[in-house]
Amino acid sequence: MLVRPPPRQPKQTWLWLAPYAAIGIFALAMLVVTALLQWREHDTALSALEGDMHWAERTIENRLHAHQDFLTELGREQEFRQLTYEAFQVRASRYVRDNPEIAAVIWVDTDGKVEWVAPNEALATFVGEQLTGIRLVALQEALRTRRALFSPNYRGADQRHANDLILPVQRGSSDLGAFIAMQSLETLLRVTLPAGFTARYSLTVVDADNREVLSNSSIRPTDRRISGTISLDLPNNRLGLHIVAYRGGGAWLSFVPAALILFLTLIASATLFQLRRHAQRRAETEEQLRAAYAFRQAMSNSLVTGLRAIDLEGRITFVNAAFCRMTGFDEAELVGVAPPYPYWPPEEFDRLQNNIDTALAGRAPPSGFEMRIMRKNGERFDVRLYFSPLIDTAGKQIGWIASMNDITEPKRARVELERAHERFVTVIDGLDTAVHVADARSGEILFANRAFQYIFGFDTVGRDSALVTAACRPPPEALSRDPADLDAADLPCELFDGEIQHALSGHWYHLHERAIRWVDGRTVRVQIAADITDRKHIDEVNLQQQKRLEQTSRLITMGEMASSLAHELNQPLSAIANYCAGCIKRMQAGNYKFEDLLSAMQKASDQAERAGKIIRRMRDMVKKSDPNRQPIALAELLDEARAFADIEAQRTSTQIVVDLPENLPRIVVDRIMIEQVLLNLVKNGIEAMHDTPVERRRLYIGARQIDARLLQVEVVDNGHGLPEEDVEKIFAPFYTTKQEGMGIGLAICRSIIEFHQGHLWVEARREGGTVFRFTVPIEGDADE
Repeated sequence: MLVRPPPRQPKQTWLWLAPYAAIGIFALAMLVVTALLQWREHDTALSALEGDMHWAERTIENRLHAHQDFLTELGREQEFRQLTYEAFQVRASRYVRDNPEIAAVIWVDTDGKVEWVAPNEALATFVGEQLTGIRLVALQEALRTRRALFSPNYRGADQRHANDLILPVQRGSSDLGAFIAMQSLETLLRVTLPAGFTARYSLTVVDADNREVLSNSSIRPTDRRISGTISLDLPNNRLGLHIVAYRGGGAWLSFVPAALILFLTLIASATLFQLRRHAQRRAETEEQLRAAYAFRQAMSNSLVTGLRAIDLEGRITFVNAAFCRMTGFDEAELVGVAPPYPYWPPEEFDRLQNNIDTALAGRAPPSGFEMRIMRKNGERFDVRLYFSPLIDTAGKQIGWIASMNDITEPKRARVELERAHERFVTVIDGLDTAVHVADARSGEILFANRAFQYIFGFDTVGRDSALVTAACRPPPEALSRDPADLDAADLPCELFDGEIQHALSGHWYHLHERAIRWVDGRTVRVQIAADITDRKHIDEVNLQQQKRLEQTSRLITMGEMASSLAHELNQPLSAIANYCAGCIKRMQAGNYKFEDLLSAMQKASDQAERAGKIIRRMRDMVKKSDPNRQPIALAELLDEARAFADIEAQRTSTQIVVDLPENLPRIVVDRIMIEQVLLNLVKNGIEAMHDTPVERRRLYIGARQIDARLLQVEVVDNGHGLPEEDVEKIFAPFYTTKQEGMGIGLAICRSIIEFHQGHLWVEARREGGTVFRFTVPIEGDADE
């Protein structure tokens, strides 16, 4: 039985959004409080720094001013010559000892030469040493401006940063020299500022270009937010003192509260997010379970295949709607029932019980059981039952699931199909025509009827078609398409339709081959070969008879015109005799001129040539020869045919009118055959006008080009015409409208025209008479 999933719960999105909002508000409040506390701490540190900077500035300035005052006292005494070398040594040595930042106090002349040095043991400079570089420039500047100044920084003898406090001494307008206090900046900072100050702050001295001159430590503070600069405006040397406070506990300590707050917030958010995902997955699982249950229920109810589940004892645990429809029983009537089931017919109990025992033992065949069961109303029908094991989620078999299909109609259709196939094979095998089917790619013969096997062997199925039919097979170039290149969209496709002679037996077959789709979807070649040996023999006999009839027709035509031809030949022969007799008489009498004799003999020669042409035409007309199609002008054919027809026309007083357009293309025909057609049609037209008044006995011959392939010729008479019932019969063999006719002339004419791929027909004229028209190929089309 299917277990129904829990009912769907309504979605409440705000329940999930509220914890996120609370966590966000709490984290924001904590960050604001932490920021306020850090801002207050920072403001306190800045206030302390400002006080210390103010104290340091005053201390350093007072120290420098004290040095300047000491030099001023020495300078005043030197100006009035009251300072002796011994007094200078005593006073300057004592001052240097009390102020460690001063390395020595010296007296230099105006040229920068050292004259006095105090104390004597000072190593910074020596008596007689000459100032150079920036120190000399600073001295000259002090003498020029006559005021105390500080020289730029320079490296002392101990390679430390130092500068000179220079005090020029004058007497009146003349320069006497200058007192110079050589002081060390590093020592000045160390002596002036206490150790506690330098422990709390990083001190850096920079020059006017903001370049570092010296620092009290090589360690740079990582946080420079609490810092300041003291400007030491020394005469002629502007120095700056950068002060940066060291932060207790490290620069990262101020970020610890915010980081801790963010970390805890992220943990809480992640935990809540995971809980939400878990709940969502659970909800999705429930939704999928509901969808799967609905889908399985819909699928089970929409199947036409009946489903039935039984436990390991054979008790029914589930049936779908299709199973209930098939048997006519409700679900409640089937679930929980053990064998024998209510839909088992009594006469099938033993067989069905054996089937269910076999299935419960796990020996059900893969093809299933074919059985007969009973509907609730007692109607029997055939089904096929397939068994499969029913496995639960733990992988344990809990029963068997069976699918049942109603095969009553398919079984009947299969029987009918087998019978139809048997009838089809019987019919195909009963044909005299050889039929076989071969794979288009491999050439394997898939089917062959009895006639094909009789011709090519009874073991042809499964063999290569190319080898089996090699003696009677069209060449590959004769096929309209290559079967191996055909796609499904090209099928069905005509491949070959023609006649082929069997190379071994000599029999003739009409082969018709097509490419089609076989029952399994692949492309195959279907070939039908009909034996036409007898028909070919009959066609050859008919062709020989047709040729004999054509010759007979020409002989009959010549026989009918024999008297006219004799009269026609009598004229040139009589003229020849008369010309020859006249010449003999003149030559015997001796009364002749050479020119007269030459003229008479020339005329006799012309008449002899005329008689020869008439005899040659008669011989060409009646002699037996094979058809020979050659290009020829229609006007030339009409002239030769008219030479025969004019004899009959003159005898019956008939006027023959020939009207041919200029520049007619040449036609490709057999000269004698087309002359025979023209002569027959002209002769029939003259005979049709036998009862027509003499003034209306006019026969019209015309031609025109109807398209790029054919030329149409027409013969029009003013005779008695043809009844409608004779229009088609007139071309039938041995049918004639004349009392003495044989009825083969027009039939032969139509055969000749059709041999030239043309058409011959007749039409009645409204004004009386008939029109015979036929078409013949033009030279260019015949060449193609």
